[in-house]
Amino acid sequence: MTMRDRPLAPSARRDLAALSELLDRAAVAPAARARLTSADPAVAGLARAIDRHLDADLERDLARRRADERFREQLAALSHDIRTPLAGAQGYLQLARRTTDPGRVARYLDGVEERLAAMRALTDDLFAYARAADPSWRPELKPCDLALVVADALAARYEAFGERGWEPDVRLDRTSPALAAPDALARVIDNLLENALAHGSGAPLVHVAGTALTVRNPVAPADAARLDPARLTERFYQGDASRASGGTGLGLAVARALAEAMGGSLLVGVSDGDAPLFSARLELRPAGAPAPAPASLGEAPAAAYST
Repeated sequence: MTMRDRPLAPSARRDLAALSELLDRAAVAPAARARLTSADPAVAGLARAIDRHLDADLERDLARRRADERFREQLAALSHDIRTPLAGAQGYLQLARRTTDPGRVARYLDGVEERLAAMRALTDDLFAYARAADPSWRPELKPCDLALVVADALAARYEAFGERGWEPDVRLDRTSPALAAPDALARVIDNLLENALAHGSGAPLVHVAGTALTVRNPVAPADAARLDPARLTERFYQGDASRASGGTGLGLAVARALAEAMGGSLLVGVSDGDAPLFSARLELRPAGAPAPAPASLGEAPAAAYST
């Protein structure tokens, strides 16, 4: 008689019955566990395997619940960001209708334009993120001069940096052609520089070397303390100071999604200490590198690193 043909001992049968009952309970109570001690090694091993599977199922269930809760928070934030400029524009229009003073009418209409511009920025960011996060979207890649694109982006913000009294520390080391979609690459760099302007407390360091770009800028300690580095590239993530600045919370999420769609990566982080620094490092593939395998862009944020 083989081991397979050997009849089960009464105790083993009782243990298997207990396991069967446990699985029935687990169907409606995911936290149920076997925790069964059996004299039969096979039954004990089966119980441990069931526990491992139940633990894994519970972790997946908790992750789904956390994702659902975060998604609801993001929708609430998006609703707020949409309503605020619309309400502001409506308010300025009402004020404009109540006065015949040309100067006041002009100021109120300027207010309307500012609120509508904020709405356009939000919808542009939403469209850019939706496109970049679409697994079916394949950007047309070609060799690009990373240093030239960075120089153009900095030149476009010359006045903005000057208004703050900032002079960026620009370092262009030896570079090589990077494989990128020109429009997408420009958008990534624009978003990184806009992030530095909106949330930095001093002039940024902008360093290009090879096919990589690093943007590093100081941030106020109080602002840094409110940030969760692991969520910086998460869509709609904003610290309190970020929301007060009028940002959409999509800039870094768009930058990361576009970087990954081009086969590159974007790593961000915030250093600790009395003089915290925000750092973003964009790495692109060199021209001539093989195409990356298609990847699904989920909500897992890019890995943060210490600066």
